[in-house]
This record gives sequence, structure tokens and C-alpha cells, in this order.
Amino acid sequence: MGKQSQSRKKTETIQVRATPQEKHDLKERAAQFGVSVGELCRRTIFGAIPKSHADQTAITELAAMRADLGRLGGLLKGWLAGSFPQGSPTPTTHAEIVTLLRKIETAQGQVVEVVKKVSGRP
Repeated sequence: MGKQSQSRKKTETIQVRATPQEKHDLKERAAQFGVSVGELCRRTIFGAIPKSHADQTAITELAAMRADLGRLGGLLKGWLAGSFPQGSPTPTTHAEIVTLLRKIETAQGQVVEVVKKVSGRP
């Protein structure tokens, strides 16, 4: 016989009294984390720290932004090195482009720091 699903194994009910406001707040919090009220309670009770769906979305977006900055930086470096058919930039624009490249690298580092803060990683 096959394994029972997780939901079928959960046959016991735990009742907790709450005020209408507490119930409302609990439902809102569960929605923020993208889980059911029961799942939020289980994770909280058993010591797991629920991750906010918004936090996970922000991390994904920041990672994509960092990748875009990396690609942009790579293209600029290639252009500065003369790797493209158009050739290298003129000396008057060279300094401006180097400044832009440094700004991209700084922004990339800032994205990494924000991801670390949001994800709780050192």
C-alpha cells in the first residue's frame, strides 16, 4: 500500500482561543508568508522561522539585478578593451566610462549586502 499524504496524516485538531483582532492578525501574517494559518502555527511552534514570501521575491529580484549589473559591467569592460568591432572609446569618453563602470561595481556590491541582510546570511 502507498504512503499517505501529509494532509491525511494530520488528523488531530488543536484549538486556541483568540480575540477577533488576533485571529484577523494571524490570518494576515499567514498571508504575508504565503502559508495557511495552520502551517504558520506549526512552523512557529516547532521552531522554524517562516520566510516571508515578499522577502523571497525581493531576494530573487535582487539576484536578477546583480546579474544584470554583472552583464553590463562585462560589456563595458569588453568595449574598453576593444573586444567589439566598433573599437575602443575615445580618450575624452574613456574617463566617463571608467567612472560608470566603478558605479556599476559599487551598485553590485550594495545589492549583495542587501541580499545578505534580507536572507539573514553573514
